[in-house]
Amino acid sequence: MEGQVKVVDINEAVKNWAEIAIDKFHEALDDFDIGKLDGNLWKSLAYELVQSGGDIERVLIKFRQYGRFVDMGVGRGVPIGARGTAAFAASRKENGQLKRYGRKPKHWYSTTKTREVGMLRYILIKEYGKKTLADIESAFTGTEIINP
Repeated sequence: MEGQVKVVDINEAVKNWAEIAIDKFHEALDDFDIGKLDGNLWKSLAYELVQSGGDIERVLIKFRQYGRFVDMGVGRGVPIGARGTAAFAASRKENGQLKRYGRKPKHWYSTTKTREVGMLRYILIKEYGKKTLADIESAFTGTEIINP
């Protein structure tokens, strides 16, 4: 039929999005020069689809926790056990900051996540719109529509 809309399985569309999103996170790690291409953070990036009643309910993007620390620009201080020692005092200025360089945020996760969630939102709107249109078309199949 000429006017029919091709409906894609929404679960399949979400799964495809998740695979592409993981690739985008890998690209972000590479763009921000974080870790190695075969490093622990790179290897730990994965997704999990949580289903309920046959439909995907949630998509979880998983990776090692220190990836968030790099994204926020925190860490790289002196271990907690070293506080109060001479090594701790020697490594800090009067105001408590490290004498050496500080860590700066590398927003590899937060910006990529925001962009990819927006893309998923667009995909879902498009696919649910197609599904709704196909449902309406199938409801009118076999009935005669009279234009006033």
